Amino acid sequence: MEIYQLQVFLAVARCLNFTEAAESLNLTQPAVSAKIKSLETDLKCSLFDRLGRQIQLTEVGKYLVKEAEKLIELEAAISDRVKTFQRDSSRCIKIGSSLGLAQSWLPKIIFQYQQKYPQLKAKLTVFESNKLLQQAIEQHKIDLAFSAIKFNNLAEVTQQQIPLIQYGLIVKSNSLLIKKNWQTLAEIKQKPLILLSDRFASRRKFESRLAELDLKLADFPYLEIDTIGLMRTYLTQGDYIGFASNLEFQGELDSKTLKFISLQEFALPSNIYICLASKNKDNKASPLDKFLALLPANDTHISPIIKSSSHTQTITINIGIQNGTIPTITAGLILQRLKLLEHFLPNTGKYASVKYDVQWHNFLSGMPIAEGLRKQKLDIGILGDYPLLQSAVSQDDFTADNATRLVSFVAINPNGEGNAIIVPHNSPLETIEDLKGETVALPLGSSAHGMLLRTLSDLDLLSQVQLFPLKNSQLKTPQHSQIAAGYAYFSPFHQLASDRGNFKYLFHDNLTQLPGFYGVVVSQSFAQRYPEIIVSYLQALIAAQNWLAKTPSAFSLVSKWTKVKPAILDSILGSSFSENTSSLFINDWQIRPDWVDSHITQLQKVPNLKTLQIPLDRWIQPEFLQAARQN
Repeated sequence: MEIYQLQVFLAVARCLNFTEAAESLNLTQPAVSAKIKSLETDLKCSLFDRLGRQIQLTEVGKYLVKEAEKLIELEAAISDRVKTFQRDSSRCIKIGSSLGLAQSWLPKIIFQYQQKYPQLKAKLTVFESNKLLQQAIEQHKIDLAFSAIKFNNLAEVTQQQIPLIQYGLIVKSNSLLIKKNWQTLAEIKQKPLILLSDRFASRRKFESRLAELDLKLADFPYLEIDTIGLMRTYLTQGDYIGFASNLEFQGELDSKTLKFISLQEFALPSNIYICLASKNKDNKASPLDKFLALLPANDTHISPIIKSSSHTQTITINIGIQNGTIPTITAGLILQRLKLLEHFLPNTGKYASVKYDVQWHNFLSGMPIAEGLRKQKLDIGILGDYPLLQSAVSQDDFTADNATRLVSFVAINPNGEGNAIIVPHNSPLETIEDLKGETVALPLGSSAHGMLLRTLSDLDLLSQVQLFPLKNSQLKTPQHSQIAAGYAYFSPFHQLASDRGNFKYLFHDNLTQLPGFYGVVVSQSFAQRYPEIIVSYLQALIAAQNWLAKTPSAFSLVSKWTKVKPAILDSILGSSFSENTSSLFINDWQIRPDWVDSHITQLQKVPNLKTLQIPLDRWIQPEFLQAARQN
């Protein structure tokens, strides 16, 4: 017996005429008759007595009229109720979260959502492991998943990242450790450390970072705690330090009950990973869209998660850097110290099972790096303007395996005053013209070499000044010598020599008005094989420059690493630390082809110098930097 059969029966019972009932139902008379006959067959009794053309209800028919009306009313009520459930379900988003986020950051977002949209609902389910959370999003049991650990091997799911988590030390407000804004892992090895269990992302982040740094958890005497509440008690009532994220103790940090101390090895913020089971295709904002709109940095890139391959491969990356050259520290020294490159190297798709062997090769000047690129011993090199051009000058065939490409700037000096000529403090030489007939020692192929060639050529002194190549051991500390009347140096070596008081400046100007710059040059063959690695390197460079500009203690750390006085650092790269200081160089990634072209034009005027023929439209490849800035 069907509800529709009962509706047809009631129509016939009211009219006591099949034809009239058919008209009221917008059916044919045979169709109505067939429905009644089918109902009588199901009930195994007659509902109407047929008297010629007239019909009358039987006793069973009279009974069914009363009960059928109740059934139809009940069916309507059930249908309305189901629709209500469906409507309420469409207004409720099902959220899944890892333990740490569910106990800290996420409840505030849900509260804001409920306050802003009281007619909408959000149901939160906490998952004990990322594996269970991943299964729930895959099986569409939840609409949205939040985790501090990246999801892998998910199909038909989109992922969004918010760089919101900062990992570091949590201590009570009167701890002696807060006198320092930064600590290192080495400095806390003997401290009473508390770690959350491996159910929490912060614990897994700590162990994975140790692995990157070739350290072990056993190196740190620690106490394991299984809840944030218990960890809070230990931190506030005992003499302990904890490793956790700023989100896990956000309330205590806001109220200043606890203090957060940054760790040098955890300099960059980590991501909150958000997975969406499906995306709204309508123009109308769904409850899920409204919830996502409340998240910070909601305009971050959304990309599909790519399944990994099972192939194992080791990729060696050889990088030529100049850690002693202060304008380049964001491209080498800081990346090394903070292990930033490891954070950005690709680990999905064809790189899912790749192991990386990053080899840093530190040089005192740029020419060995240019040679290393040409001989394919280096894949990435950091070079000043003159050696940067030399890395491309010998490329007769721009498609050759040893060809290079310029992919980014690192630091710029719009005034071009990063190089200088110095002489002993008791030297009788007063002007650059006094170098006529004298010898100048210099690092061959350096930016200082390029400056000296251009300047002497402009003054018509090039044939009258002898150039003496310095060995690596002579670069850092020039000594009084009979072989040279002066030295041509790039920054910071001339500042260091002047600071020691043994030398004075003979020439510190820029006659040719050329701006100075340092840049990133890559092996063309390496970039073609692994373009994603080049993009990752540039992402790490950008991150290093942001860290340098935004971290209050970065200045003192760089001084400690380089053994260069803060005042000298400030004079070279001071604008990275303070807007009010005047410095030679400022960090800048954007390639300026006109600057490169101007250098080539000036160098082409130098007699007996190999003519520079570089097709800049092919040698400069800004698309790597564009990709790095978009991700």
